[in-house]
Amino acid sequence: MIENVLLTGAAGKLARRLRQPLARRYRRLTSTDILPLAADAANEEVVGCDLSDAAAVGRLVQGVDAIVHFAGYPREAGWDTIIPANIVATANLFEAALQCGVRRIVYASSNHVIGFHPTDTPIGLDAEVKADSRYGVSKAFAETLARFYYEKFGLESLGLRIGRCEDRPTDERMLSTWLHPEDMTQLVTLGLEQPVRADVVYGISRNTRSWWRNDGQTIPYVPAHSADDYAIEPVRALSAASPFQGGYFADAQYLGDPARATRFKR
Repeated sequence: MIENVLLTGAAGKLARRLRQPLARRYRRLTSTDILPLAADAANEEVVGCDLSDAAAVGRLVQGVDAIVHFAGYPREAGWDTIIPANIVATANLFEAALQCGVRRIVYASSNHVIGFHPTDTPIGLDAEVKADSRYGVSKAFAETLARFYYEKFGLESLGLRIGRCEDRPTDERMLSTWLHPEDMTQLVTLGLEQPVRADVVYGISRNTRSWWRNDGQTIPYVPAHSADDYAIEPVRALSAASPFQGGYFADAQYLGDPARATRFKR
């Protein structure tokens, strides 16, 4: 039974939306970040922690039943930023979970794990990994790490390949990639409470324009929201639509042949 939940990256754009729902649902919530943070509920404890410090992470995880890992650098950057924030930190967290007897981790992966797939070809959960950035590579590492800790040690996890989580879609791309915050909360809760192994799911709402399919998902996720409800309203047109699902993450610094996206389909 899950009573004590650790939320990392709690000051971040996405994780801060989870704090109140998690505090309402579980007996104790421990929220952590490297940024200043104040408790938002009577049963929430705030602890500052740099997740790249393995010893500090070991202390942080003690007494925790499950972890919601949303910490990390959320954009493209050089390896000097990505490696400690997204790779070392995630490895430290999984290892501390193993040593402290935590059996379940729900973590933020990203659509940028598969960002070099073309936009005109919807893909499922079995799609080949095609990271579109150093950031995407770090999330692919997290998925592989989660699989290793499950196969080797039985540590269960769910990775959310999040599209774009906002209150509403604001541009053409988001009609395909949008995730409503309430649907994100549903995914996290299901990941904590439903049977999983080392599974992944696309973090999207019920969007008919979506490039991603959750066919065969292992959790009973039924999104309550849809970008289709906003399709008739004005959204920002993208002047140069990317042929890649990763959008500007894939386009930045791109030196290859853009037509490759359509020539090499699954």
